[in-house]
Amino acid sequence: MKTFAHTLTLMALVSLTGAGCAKMTFSPVLDNASLATPTPSPTPGPKLPDYTYSSVVKAGNKQVDFLLVMDDSNSMLADLKKLAASMNAFMMSLESSQIDWQMCLTTTRALADSQGVYHWGMPLTWAQYSPAVGTSPWVLKKGTADMHNIFNATVDSLQIGGGASGDERGIKSTYASFQNVGSGCYRDGAAKSVILISDEDERSVGGDASKVKAKDNPTAYQPLEADDQPANLVALTKTVFGEDVRFTFNSIIVKPGDVTCEATQDLDTSPSHMGYVYNQLSTLTDGGVGSICEANFADNLNTFKDKIINSLSQISLECDPDQQTLSVAVDGQIITNYSVSGNVLHFAAPLTEGTKLDLSYDCK
Repeated sequence: MKTFAHTLTLMALVSLTGAGCAKMTFSPVLDNASLATPTPSPTPGPKLPDYTYSSVVKAGNKQVDFLLVMDDSNSMLADLKKLAASMNAFMMSLESSQIDWQMCLTTTRALADSQGVYHWGMPLTWAQYSPAVGTSPWVLKKGTADMHNIFNATVDSLQIGGGASGDERGIKSTYASFQNVGSGCYRDGAAKSVILISDEDERSVGGDASKVKAKDNPTAYQPLEADDQPANLVALTKTVFGEDVRFTFNSIIVKPGDVTCEATQDLDTSPSHMGYVYNQLSTLTDGGVGSICEANFADNLNTFKDKIINSLSQISLECDPDQQTLSVAVDGQIITNYSVSGNVLHFAAPLTEGTKLDLSYDCK
């Protein structure tokens, strides 16, 4: 006799057997997360500019601190005398431009201090210079009398050649000089302007072994180090003196591509080399580049003067800006009378002290 339970079991088996021949669709099991209300995607807001900048023009922007960097290797004496002969007129023209200037001098090689310890970028004392009380003898100041004799006597007092003078490192010397903020060479808020003169490149051949010539010293090639790199000097300048520092690096060199000048300089006691790395740094800072083969350096220095004065009317941006995104406001008013070359923004007229400047832009 079949029980009721037995009957139910048989019915269940029949039901399962039939199901094996039919097509079945299973829905997924939903967990609590799946049952929750979906979170809508956030609506994207306006894109923020890559860079924004806001600053007030300081009174110190009327000041310029110069560093004169001289190559004192064997072949440079005639060129240095030519530079000294042109410097007095250059400084007088700066004074007539209402620039409050001061100048320090160093060489492209390391110099020994009174203890016989060598330092890169150490300032040299100016010859025949009697500074005012409280002014260091290596800081030449605006208003100094008899600058013609000072420049000539200083060049005459230099040790030309010998030592490590053949390893010209004008950028490294500048780098070390900028680090030595206690020297008195640099004032807070003042523009910084370097004038370098050399008939060779950084470390003679710019770190390029292929540029070594047959008559070069066997050690002419030396690799560039971090302190020899143009971009690193620009970065250090901003770190030491502030992001908005006005900085120009001006070069009197054998210009890249000027084979006639190079051949002329090669007739001296040692071969010359085109200043590719120095030219790169001058371009990076919107500085001037003059030829060392000019009969005198008056035109070169006048170009530098214009660059220096213009440097008070410009600001270096963090990158080459996309000009469609560039916004420039002076004292809260958007302006358009400016120009851009590379990463340098030029104003149509110098910004006076107390002016508020606001920028925003995207990089290209």
